[in-house]
Amino acid sequence: ANELNGRFSFSKRVASAKHTHLQLKHRLAFYKNAAGSLMCAKSVYKAASSAAKVNDEAAQGENGEEEQAKNIEAAMDDALPTFLHTAWSYVVRDIDTTSKEVARKLLQDKSVPWQIRVRRAQALRHLGQIFAEEGLKAESAQAAS
Repeated sequence: ANELNGRFSFSKRVASAKHTHLQLKHRLAFYKNAAGSLMCAKSVYKAASSAAKVNDEAAQGENGEEEQAKNIEAAMDDALPTFLHTAWSYVVRDIDTTSKEVARKLLQDKSVPWQIRVRRAQALRHLGQIFAEEGLKAESAQAAS
């Protein structure tokens, strides 16, 4: 939320509501991706256990072992993007939480005069604007590709 405005200002409440919405969105994405990762892990486990059963039941030739290895590799290849999305959603969630905590500590530091805290708030606002602009540039460049 914007630390330059008053404690109960409307703009601060709107900023807080937007941030809460974003946090909930990130949490939901993480839980959704985690559930997908569990389903993918289950399919990889099934492929590996079926390969182990086939190998235990009968000594297969080279072709049977290669086929089972290809099945396991295919299951891993299908699951890898989901695992990466889960890891990325956790990183996004962690960065969001950490940056909020750092900004709060930076702006509520009572060991420095209020003028310094106001300057810090202005600098953080400027930094946020730069990040937002660069994010829009990257998003439009990705959409153009």
